Order: sequence, then structure tokens, then C-alpha cells
Amino acid sequence: MALRQLAARAGFRSWLRPFSSTAPSVFDKLVQITIVDGQGRRHVLRGVQGQPLTTVLEGHMDTLGEQTLCLSPDGRGVPEAHVKLPTELLAAFPAPAGDDARYLQEVAQRGSLDAHSRLGSKVVLSKELDGAVIALGELYPWKSL
Repeated sequence: MALRQLAARAGFRSWLRPFSSTAPSVFDKLVQITIVDGQGRRHVLRGVQGQPLTTVLEGHMDTLGEQTLCLSPDGRGVPEAHVKLPTELLAAFPAPAGDDARYLQEVAQRGSLDAHSRLGSKVVLSKELDGAVIALGELYPWKSL
């Protein structure tokens, strides 16, 4: 504070940056979501805006279990997950079409797909997901990592 006052008196006011920066901090970009696993247990996870949900899930496989992720069916070696979104988020994440719909059918267990099903890699964290409860869908057991 004393250095700022000294710089202001010396005429270096243009070099000073205000304390309240317009750039958001990491805390402003954090998104907290609750994941419900296959046994009904809730896991509170945190990620950063712009991060795919599969990246957050991959970082918590020790608590979520090995059946959380599988490899993407397109052969890229990218982790994939079957997740179920709440009704209020369905408009923000449109239903999968084309290759995404085919990948979701290959990854998810037969009979577990519904209107709430999405690929985890297509769900990107944003502030509208902050506080959301997302369920993990069932995967084919031989396709898990």
C-alpha cells in the first residue's frame, strides 16, 4: 500500500493496476458438480469451466470406481462415459446425433439409454452446471478402462 501511494505521488499513476482486476480468478472459474454412482453414492467433484466432464471423472476414478470410464469407440484412445443429465439441463446439451449417438449406443449397456443420456466428453463444464447433480450411466463391463 505504501509503495502504491509513493508511486502515485511520484507521477507513476499510469503504471499502477487497480486491486480489482477484470480478469476472473481460478475460484471464479470453478464448477462444483455432484456425481451419483451406480450404488447411489454421491461424490462432490470440482472442475474448471471449459473442462470436459470425462476429464473430471478421470481424476476421481479412485473414488468413483473403474467402471466409470471406458475408451471411446472411435479408436482415439480418449476416455468416454455414459452420464445422465437432469431435465433442466437437457436444453443446454442437445441430444446426441450422428456418430455421437452411435458411440453412446456402443458405450452404454442395452436398455440404459433414455432422453437424459449423454456422452461425458460432450458435457463441458460451465457455470450453468454449477451445483448440478449428474448420474453415471451403466457401461458395458468389458469396455471399462
